[in-house]
Amino acid sequence: MVRHPRPSTGRSRGGLLLPVVLTAVIAGLCAFAPAPLMSAAQAQTLPGTLVTKLKDAVVLIEVTLTMPDGETGASGSGFVISADGKVVTNAHVVSMTSEDDFGGVTVATARQVVVVFHPATGEEQKFEAEVLRENHDLDLALLQIQQPTPVYLGFVNSDDVVETSRIYVCGHPLGLREFSIRMGTITAHRNWEGSRYIEHDASAEEGNSGGPVVIADGSVTGVHTLTLVSSGMLTKFAIPSKVVSDWLATDPASDPPPPIPGKAIRELLAVTNLTYEQAGTGTFAVTPDEGQAVYVHEYEDFLRVYAEISELPGENAYLKGCAAIAALRFNYEDPVGRMSLRNREGVYLLYWEAQVPMSVATPDYLATLTRAGSTQIERWGQFMNVEDMTEVGALYPGGDEAELTNKLEEHIKAAELNYETMEREGEGNRYFKLPYDNEVSVYASIILNGIVYTQAYTGGMPGENLTQKGQFAIELLQRNWDDPFGRLALDSDLDVAWESQVPVAFLTPDYFAILAATCANQVADFWEVYGKVDFNG
Repeated sequence: MVRHPRPSTGRSRGGLLLPVVLTAVIAGLCAFAPAPLMSAAQAQTLPGTLVTKLKDAVVLIEVTLTMPDGETGASGSGFVISADGKVVTNAHVVSMTSEDDFGGVTVATARQVVVVFHPATGEEQKFEAEVLRENHDLDLALLQIQQPTPVYLGFVNSDDVVETSRIYVCGHPLGLREFSIRMGTITAHRNWEGSRYIEHDASAEEGNSGGPVVIADGSVTGVHTLTLVSSGMLTKFAIPSKVVSDWLATDPASDPPPPIPGKAIRELLAVTNLTYEQAGTGTFAVTPDEGQAVYVHEYEDFLRVYAEISELPGENAYLKGCAAIAALRFNYEDPVGRMSLRNREGVYLLYWEAQVPMSVATPDYLATLTRAGSTQIERWGQFMNVEDMTEVGALYPGGDEAELTNKLEEHIKAAELNYETMEREGEGNRYFKLPYDNEVSVYASIILNGIVYTQAYTGGMPGENLTQKGQFAIELLQRNWDDPFGRLALDSDLDVAWESQVPVAFLTPDYFAILAATCANQVADFWEVYGKVDFNG
């Protein structure tokens, strides 16, 4: 789903309508003639008749939400599943709530959903749609238009589509109106945050949400729903078609009510000893004992704890760059979060923030994150003033390092990841090296009795001199803002690492697999943008 903020016009979300299950490719026109050899490119080409049917059935879904202060728009994808005008998409595509870039939530007072066939062509047609069903737990919605739809897609049993199978993701990436098909493979059948998904590596993006993932005969094996990270990350998730077809067979009355913004966060806060108050729809201001206030909300399925610290210090570009280098250096000492930058109308705002998937959020974890945020805001002032910093040891859970290392290895094995066991010279402590195909090796270890530290170095800090390094540091802090799992940090030699720190108690094999893959891809993407810079240390 792509949000399209418009000062006074409607919000539009895109969707895909998919054609009926297309007929299987005929084995051969000449039963007794040998099949001609095909090039690799020809072997991957879908038949023209199938592409035409996909174009007929894939739709753009436009949603206009009326908010208290005007209208807003976003776009996603969906597909036709029957001849009587029924369309499947994601529930978040037609949601009555809208999130801004800072995680604030607004609930609409009215909603209009429009299904667009053949957008950006001379055959474009628009039909207003009724939302028949919404299940936000599954992220599925069923729409109805009052128009016959003779071209529609059928479902294959996703359990029968094995890993490495060729798939095609159809939709409107980035909100573009032209129809798009992108090719990839199924990389895993995965459980994530308590739900079943098909993991794939096709280049799906925002706007593909709700669009079909089809196999070579046009049958739907999944509905694209999310991408865990944007920059350089190849892990994309689709809702398995088995989940979709099972849901469609249930009684609509069994669908849970739409989520109430902030309900899950309020329930977590209610069983802590934290002092808090509502600070907007779905956002809460939390004040730990004798500490700085931080804010808590749910943002794109993550629990986010954050605080706006100040404008990036410095009277000129050089001094702001020096402050950005200091913030990256400060990240290296952070127990669970990171410093990041957000450019708001030309002003660089410095934040402390921490994000964890809602599936692993607990009252104790939330309390730890809020205490860490409050402490880190105080420590940042001490750091910049070259004062002794407050100790953070109490923020770590503790535990026997050898036992926790064994637990980490169990997670790595359960995730079926390739790894080597390493030993720190002279210390006898074990850690793990995970090699990836993109030439990145990710390292995982237990630090400070209770934290799984996942990291990989990119090399030295880019830039020929301190002025250039400072400007690059500003860019890296902005990258941190967009990273859901980890952070870029500088060590004492001004070498750059991507890092993530998660208490062992909240880690699962799938969670670790995503963290490690994110690390490998973020480092590879860093190299693509900035090159491989020689280490300083």
